Amino acid sequence: MFQWPSDGQFAAVSWWIWSVASDLGFIMPFLLFAGGVKLAFVLGYSRRLLPTAIGFGLAIGAVSYYLAAWGAPEMESRYWDTLGAEAAEQRSFGPATPTAIVHNLRALENNPPVEYSLRAANRSQAPPNVLRWYLHLPIAMAVFGLINTLMGVLAAQLTENFGRGPRRNALLALGVLGGLAYFGAVMIAGPIEPFLRDGTMRSGVVAAWVPLVVPLLLASVLFGIARKRYV
Repeated sequence: MFQWPSDGQFAAVSWWIWSVASDLGFIMPFLLFAGGVKLAFVLGYSRRLLPTAIGFGLAIGAVSYYLAAWGAPEMESRYWDTLGAEAAEQRSFGPATPTAIVHNLRALENNPPVEYSLRAANRSQAPPNVLRWYLHLPIAMAVFGLINTLMGVLAAQLTENFGRGPRRNALLALGVLGGLAYFGAVMIAGPIEPFLRDGTMRSGVVAAWVPLVVPLLLASVLFGIARKRYV
């Protein structure tokens, strides 16, 4: 006989779905390098390769954006709802979706706090630059996913004459190093650490988009090598 889950069980399920959605939204752009490699293997030098890769990257990037910007915050909000009044502050602006973040920013502009805080229980005191970073980062990561897809295509084409083992190792190295380089750039550019260190209000918009310079440079290098090789 069906039994409606208890509050504790519902809280556990909400937390689990929130974690999965958040992790998938973050990981998917990094996995798109492998997707680009696979597309190159399947389609070869077909004219359909580039539009298919772009469409694939955009589609998976859109899913990643939805999970990171909308799905995970919604499930996080449901998790806090199960905790009742003790988590009221976390729900003061609703789920941390783009709409709620914009609302939060407007509230801060209209009524700036005496001091800013990164504590989750004080969203009415959140630094505006950090909120803007949260607003733009999921979009920037979706764009990274598209770039990563194209890098996978280029890498697969450039290593086609390698032996099976060396090719696998080269593609793995390029994918991992490219992902780590972008992740490192995101961490370095992020506005949270400077704020915690000395209160520096680094631009959240710039911090979200500047790390894309790294994969763009890598893609440019791969494209330059491919152009010299095949043109």
